[in-house]
Amino acid sequence: MGKTKLPKIEVNVRDHVGSRYAARLRGAGQLPAVIYGHKQEPIHVSLDQKHFSDLLHQHTHLLEVTIDSEPQPCLIKDVQWNHLGSEVLHVDLTRVDLTERVTVNIGLELTGEAVGLKEGGALLEHPLSELEIECLAASIPDSIRVDVSDLTVGATVTVGDIELPPGVTAVANPETVIASIRVLAEQPEEEPVIETAEGEPEIIGKKAEEEEAPKED
Repeated sequence: MGKTKLPKIEVNVRDHVGSRYAARLRGAGQLPAVIYGHKQEPIHVSLDQKHFSDLLHQHTHLLEVTIDSEPQPCLIKDVQWNHLGSEVLHVDLTRVDLTERVTVNIGLELTGEAVGLKEGGALLEHPLSELEIECLAASIPDSIRVDVSDLTVGATVTVGDIELPPGVTAVANPETVIASIRVLAEQPEEEPVIETAEGEPEIIGKKAEEEEAPKED
């Protein structure tokens, strides 16, 4: 992402708040949002729902937001989704200076085919899908690529193992696991059970064992 060329979006100041008004906005293809930060009063705005959703799919984190013909850089601080995770309900934006350092969550993208997956029953576990980082507002990466090609069974890739872009530092503990490979344990086969003449279950093999046992006088 260039330091001066940011995705642009226009917003309109809204005078009303509340769940009913927000629902009407969404029904009209708009999203309720709030802009705050830099010791200024929060501003309640609305923005185009489709345009914003498209920007999210492009891994956008920093926007040039235009309010009353005045552009200002804003960071997408929080996005509220519906219970299915399929529709955006509300957005929080915070004003930033392009030269200040910000903290943001960035998606992790696993690349390569782990050699450990060639073993039977091997499973790649990916407990961390996002990484909290700190960097200049103008230098936020779209995503962070993690190569797992050399990952073997029982091995892990941690936050401390990955190579971050220049000027980017991880906030998470370096020992935090990003990916690992383990082999699924085989479940023991159960003895088949049949019904005896008396209707009681009998385990195959049990009768033969009893017959072979020595009889007591």
